[in-house]
Amino acid sequence: MRFGDILRLCRQNLWRRKSRTILTVLGVIVGCCSIVLMVSLAQGINERNEQTLKQMGDLSIVTVYMNGGGTVNTGSGTETIKLDDKAIESFRQIEGVSGVTPMMNFPYNATLKAGAGGRYVADYVQIMGIDMDQFERMGYKLKDGVMPAKDGQVLIGEWTAYDFMDMLKGGDMRYANRGDGSYSCTYNEATGECEEPEDQEPFFDPMKTQITLVTGADYQGDPSTMQMYGNMGGTGTQSETVSLDLNVSGVVKADGNKGYATSSGLVMSVDDLKALIAKVNPSAAKQGTTYDQVLVKAADLTSVPEVESQLKSMGYETYSYEDMRKSMEEQTRSIQIILGGIGAVSLLVAAIGIANTMVMSVTERTREIGIMKALGCYVRDIRVMFLTEAGAIGFFGGLIGCVLSGLISLGINLIGMTYFASMYGVSTNDTESLSFGERFWQALTGGEDVTRFSVIPWWLFLFAILFSTLIGLLFGFGPANKAVKIPALDAIKNSE
Repeated sequence: MRFGDILRLCRQNLWRRKSRTILTVLGVIVGCCSIVLMVSLAQGINERNEQTLKQMGDLSIVTVYMNGGGTVNTGSGTETIKLDDKAIESFRQIEGVSGVTPMMNFPYNATLKAGAGGRYVADYVQIMGIDMDQFERMGYKLKDGVMPAKDGQVLIGEWTAYDFMDMLKGGDMRYANRGDGSYSCTYNEATGECEEPEDQEPFFDPMKTQITLVTGADYQGDPSTMQMYGNMGGTGTQSETVSLDLNVSGVVKADGNKGYATSSGLVMSVDDLKALIAKVNPSAAKQGTTYDQVLVKAADLTSVPEVESQLKSMGYETYSYEDMRKSMEEQTRSIQIILGGIGAVSLLVAAIGIANTMVMSVTERTREIGIMKALGCYVRDIRVMFLTEAGAIGFFGGLIGCVLSGLISLGINLIGMTYFASMYGVSTNDTESLSFGERFWQALTGGEDVTRFSVIPWWLFLFAILFSTLIGLLFGFGPANKAVKIPALDAIKNSE
């Protein structure tokens, strides 16, 4: 018997008992929807976890620091280790490392002034020095401008321009939502929602305005701001302050894992920072340079554990988001197993329905089987025919179930983005301002600033269809074997 004939008989036999076939397929649809949607909800949790980690910063960065006396045990005794330029060169030789830079913080108070007569003031500014040659390798990004190319040029943090106060207006500041949830919302009685204020333009463009840096060994801050905030506990006595005119060549994109100064502060070459420290405190320059922290960037996320392990074996302490990422992955995996198990129960019930349908089909078609054997039909063809029917029920049930799951998942995302996005740091005003087509596309494909509650990757659809088909074949194998074992003469004599 040709396979085409088997398919034709399969279609005729399934359609002969329409109600029973439809109900059996419906059971597979429900089971497939259950397992796909349950796993998709777990995938949604995983996607939100990844977004949370990305907001924390670059996950491939390992922070190296010293803890204790700076000694490590060797085979012959103890050896003193330091975070210096020699150590940095050794870090760059580690396999899987794509970039290394020291992260040196300015140890003195500093004030930035801009405008006529120093009208705009940003006090207690953090200044960070890094290896500018490693800027791109370390994953730092410029939001605007270019890299420093001349003396006196520096980079400024993404939100530093909003740290300036207008001293002629009692310390007034400009507002911007920095994405850290630090804003205070205002309740709108008309809409019944707490609305955040609109972003304002900074007082000046830092890339077009010269900035003056004021600091010193005993510098405590700008007198006017100290007076405004009750002297901040200082004595108010300052001497030998250092003033330095700076030009901003670019704005660094904020990344908390690469230093707070990328958000609010100045970023300059580590050599320029050393020169500034020597100018403020010449005695400090005579001492050997050691760094508080060194940033090591792994080539990819899979290299982070090995890089971190090698750094620890060298006697250094390390910190990264790897442990947190693994913990969140394990939690998500556990949720996936639990939710997938719940969905699998529904599919198991559907599989029992397939077995029941095929057993009934064999019983009703006993005489037909006997006639087929008497006419010389091969036993394997009869087995293939019944397996094809069972597999078809599983396949079409899985296919329709995946389509239905996709529609339900899309609906969940649209509802979630409209009513519950604010729970995950996304303004409902942002989603409401989108057209239905734009919201539909975001719910379907996601994105960096999109919160999806149900995520169905392409492999889950493929797995669900194949798994449903396999379930149909497995639970149809027993009835198919029963069919081929019926003696031809007994089957012909059967009057049912």
